[in-house]
Amino acid sequence: MRKICVYTSTRAEYGLLRNFIKEIHEDSNLQLQLLVSGTHLVPEQGMTIEEIRKDGFEPDKCVDIDLIDDSPTGICQSMGTAVSEYGKFFAAYNPDILVVLGDRFEAFCCATAAQVCCVPIAHIHGGETTQGAIDEAFRHSITKMAHLHFPCCEAYLRRIVQMGEQPEYVYNVGALGVENIRNLNLMERGDLEESIRFKLDKPFFLITFHPVTLEKNSSKEQFTEILGALDQYSDHKFVFTGSNADTGGQVVNQMQKDYQNKHPDQCLVVPSLGYLRYLSAMKFCEAVIGNSSSGIFEAPALKVPAINIGDRQKGRIRTESIVDCNPSKESILAALKIIQSHFFQLNLKSMNIPFEKSGTAKKIKEILQTADLKDILKKKFHDIEC
Repeated sequence: MRKICVYTSTRAEYGLLRNFIKEIHEDSNLQLQLLVSGTHLVPEQGMTIEEIRKDGFEPDKCVDIDLIDDSPTGICQSMGTAVSEYGKFFAAYNPDILVVLGDRFEAFCCATAAQVCCVPIAHIHGGETTQGAIDEAFRHSITKMAHLHFPCCEAYLRRIVQMGEQPEYVYNVGALGVENIRNLNLMERGDLEESIRFKLDKPFFLITFHPVTLEKNSSKEQFTEILGALDQYSDHKFVFTGSNADTGGQVVNQMQKDYQNKHPDQCLVVPSLGYLRYLSAMKFCEAVIGNSSSGIFEAPALKVPAINIGDRQKGRIRTESIVDCNPSKESILAALKIIQSHFFQLNLKSMNIPFEKSGTAKKIKEILQTADLKDILKKKFHDIEC
């Protein structure tokens, strides 16, 4: 029986992996190994391991990598702990293949440990670019360590091949997040309000902002501009979800709390809504604001406008539902004016989604189930003619 280890360290990544994990869990010919780490185990980030357990998945191993300090030095220390502890996991559990998604430094550490321990790696969502974040380098590094690749569209597939990966090991399967939306029964407005204990009786924005990690100390300045723009919308409500564990994330989270204290009837601040509540809130919101990848992938699938602020997501393929703007109050307000226009709203209805394919989770599972892993560790570089 093939042992497939799935790694998860953040709320967003778990939300994408959830149905894929279920596919493996319910297949009697496969053995799921679930390695849970990172912000799932941090109370200030919502202790989202409980969401995983609520879904019926009991982790085989939980690894705390001490994400208390989000300074560069603190993150480096956490990365050292992560590589060491993940290596111990691979030695003890001996998976046949590891599945990692995305570009986080935690996922990079897991892939690094797997590489040293000679565990084949399958990488989901490779080939993308995020030019404003250190994640850019981590993603491409994981690609070079991985042996099976699952990009979400043809352009990203070509980029992976351009990096020297063998085309026969690169599969365009579409985006898990888009497929999840099609298969998920989202909450009704009243049920969502009851669950979050907050009335959504006015138009509202869903706001998630993460540090732009290739810019030094920009988080406070940029989030101040966002709040300045929101001040112009006294007739709206705001639902904030917490920033991630990157350098500057704690600053953003404290600013959210301070803003809520000033506007208690207008704001809700939660470390994590969980995947179902987050997408349900997205369905009802007037716009997604910030720089989360959910504005790039999931919001278009729900035909919801997204204001993408700054450079964190720079380089990713855009749909017509996304308006890019600078991290300034004036630019954000101008972007909001665009998405509220009648012409923009009409275009949303006919928009195409380049990341959508049917059966994404099942296809990934079937490829992992049948892939010939013999000698797969010894990769050949694929040269392309110029």
